[in-house]
Amino acid sequence: MLEDWSLDKEFDEEIDLTPLIDVVFILLIFFFITSTFIQPSLPVNLAKAASASASAERKEQLVITIDADGTLFHDGIVLIREEIPTLIRSNPDLGINLFVDRAAPFESFLSVIDETRLQGRDDVSITTLPAGRE
Repeated sequence: MLEDWSLDKEFDEEIDLTPLIDVVFILLIFFFITSTFIQPSLPVNLAKAASASASAERKEQLVITIDADGTLFHDGIVLIREEIPTLIRSNPDLGINLFVDRAAPFESFLSVIDETRLQGRDDVSITTLPAGRE
């Protein structure tokens, strides 16, 4: 007596989509988690500079943003001027990158530059737009 060992009897005729759905959910979770690590950006109208060039190195930096009202921000949190020395001292190995709105009061910009110099730091860069870009 021979038994019929055809593939139709052993396997379902339908494709199991459960592993595919699992992979899609894992990718979705991955993108949600990685999106939380992206630095929040504040809407700042950067000034244009003809000498602006792309930075050769993309390393981690201490980013300080100055908006049009002269308010200072670090990581999306309002920063008062008295906190600048502590912030700079607590990050000695990070370069300082300033995002300054073109309408920001010069006094706010100068206060940050002054504090960096008083802390003995000269690794300050100012992010601008190239002259032909808006």
